[in-house]
Amino acid sequence: MEIGIIGAGSLGLLYSYYLSKKHKVTLYTNRQEQADQINNLGIHMVKGSISDRAIVHATAKKSYKESILIITVKQYQLDSIINVLKMLSPRTIVFLQNGMGHISRLNSLLDHRVIVGIAEHGALKSDEHIVHHTGEGMTKLAAYQHQAEIVQNLSFLEKDQINHFPFEFLSEWEKMLNEKLVVNATINPLTAVLRVKNGELMSNMYYKKLFYELFKEVISILEMEKRKELWDHVSGICLKTAENESSMFRDVQHHRQTEIDSILGYLILNAGGKNIPHVSFLYNAIKGIESR
Repeated sequence: MEIGIIGAGSLGLLYSYYLSKKHKVTLYTNRQEQADQINNLGIHMVKGSISDRAIVHATAKKSYKESILIITVKQYQLDSIINVLKMLSPRTIVFLQNGMGHISRLNSLLDHRVIVGIAEHGALKSDEHIVHHTGEGMTKLAAYQHQAEIVQNLSFLEKDQINHFPFEFLSEWEKMLNEKLVVNATINPLTAVLRVKNGELMSNMYYKKLFYELFKEVISILEMEKRKELWDHVSGICLKTAENESSMFRDVQHHRQTEIDSILGYLILNAGGKNIPHVSFLYNAIKGIESR
């Protein structure tokens, strides 16, 4: 199967490496210099003491010719890509973004077979062609248009059984994205403002209290029930990734734009007048850091 992956950050490199084990992958980069480096050196994946290389074709040309496209760029990079996708003949497009800010844009792509998903893997790009697989997880996918043929078209991903890189199809995309949003909206902004690794939100009693108060506001906005189960899920991820730095913390460290608008910004827009002091404070704190 020919697969195009749009975006050569940590997730784009990780997905290109693993999917190239069984498929022909083209990686679409933002800069030709990165594409040249990948074409010359391959993609190096580091996982603990293991290091491996995959040969992947990379290009900065936005041809997007494959029948299956996986979009791994951040929310704020989507507009120019969606404008190109609108002009393409129908194909299967998978969106793997944090937050929910991109959902309103998907209705302009209904000529395509649209899939939304979440990536539970931990990944860190240390060079233009080197990615560290810092945490194993699952890629969960759901059809945005609830069409059975869309899932059938990608069923090979579940059947491939690529080692350490499983896929799973779910029936409800909104429930799936809401659960991921709770994780992104609690761990990411708190670690970015406090400048700590994920695990400190649980090991420091004062940070843990902030963590839980923020969590309660987030699930209140999303009107999600089963508070204990959700808290066990979020805190469990925090402990499982204790030594990791969240993507938003890394963005702040490297003076990059964050995805705060599509995460906490989305929640503020949908708060419906609820009292959300922690969400509001963290949103404005991150925006203030970005403005510097």
